Formats: sequence, structure tokens, C-alpha cells
Amino acid sequence: MEEPIHKDGKLAAIIAHLTFLGPVIAWFINQEVKDPFGAFYIRQSFGLVCLYFLLGTLVALIPNVYAFYGFNLFLFILWIYSFLGAISKEYKLLPVIGAFIQKIFTPKK
Repeated sequence: MEEPIHKDGKLAAIIAHLTFLGPVIAWFINQEVKDPFGAFYIRQSFGLVCLYFLLGTLVALIPNVYAFYGFNLFLFILWIYSFLGAISKEYKLLPVIGAFIQKIFTPKK
């Protein structure tokens, strides 16, 4: 049986997708309740932001406008996929990079 999703967990999951500061704001929201659903989407959204900055700098070095637009379109599609999962209260792991992001950003006990 799955754990029920707390309303602050859903709020944190949605806010994590808004702007680059969203994951930080959502992290503070999720500190009191520590909802696993909110934490899942905070990690996922933070991973997308990191991916945007890290790979975005490499793509910017390529003097091809199609690479730039293709990269941004790829990240936008991943963002939409993740955001729809947060809204629908489903754990939707990002394709290709989701498992890696969850593994990297899950705190070790």
C-alpha cells in the first residue's frame, strides 16, 4: 500500500517545477512534512536545472543554432513530462536520466 501524499508534498512537487529557484523553495516547504512525493519531484526538478546549466554551457559552444534549439526543446519536453506527473500525483521517473538523477540526489543515510 502506498503512502498517502500530503498536500504540502504535492505543493512542493509543483513549486519545484517553477523557475530555477523552484527546487530550493520547494525544499524549504518540504522540510516540515518530509513527504516522499515532494522529495521525489524536488530531486527530479533540481536535476533538470543542473542538466540545463551543465550541458547548456557545452551546447552553447557549438556554433549551430539547431543544437541550441534542440537541446532546449529536449529539456522542455522532460520538464513538461515531470510537471504533469507532479500535477497528477504520479511518480513519473524522467526517461533516460531519471534514475540517475534520483540516485545522485538522494541523501545517503
